Amino acid sequence: MVKGALKYLAYAASAILIFLGVVFIMSTNLGIKYFFEGLIFIAIAVAILFFSREKKPIEIKQTLTVSGPVTVKEIHCPVCNAVVDPTKVEVITGKPYLTCSYCKNKFELTEEPTW
Repeated sequence: MVKGALKYLAYAASAILIFLGVVFIMSTNLGIKYFFEGLIFIAIAVAILFFSREKKPIEIKQTLTVSGPVTVKEIHCPVCNAVVDPTKVEVITGKPYLTCSYCKNKFELTEEPTW
């Protein structure tokens, strides 16, 4: 990822290389080697443009809508029965998981019905 003045320099160098590549390809009647040199110039220009492009990070937002009052009780690990911090939930493939800080067991957080 190239930024600032170096980005514009890369664009200018690519434009010049593409121009020279087209000129060399057009002058193929002077010899076949000019055609291949023109292709090389264009390939280098495309490579410069490819490596100087800006890569934007992918941002994923996930929201949770809760209907009704929410109360958090103590959550216990199903393996060692230790109390697990419910604020350290991580979402994996759309399901909430907790990791026990004692035995490192990863288990799915499920909601029990209130009836």
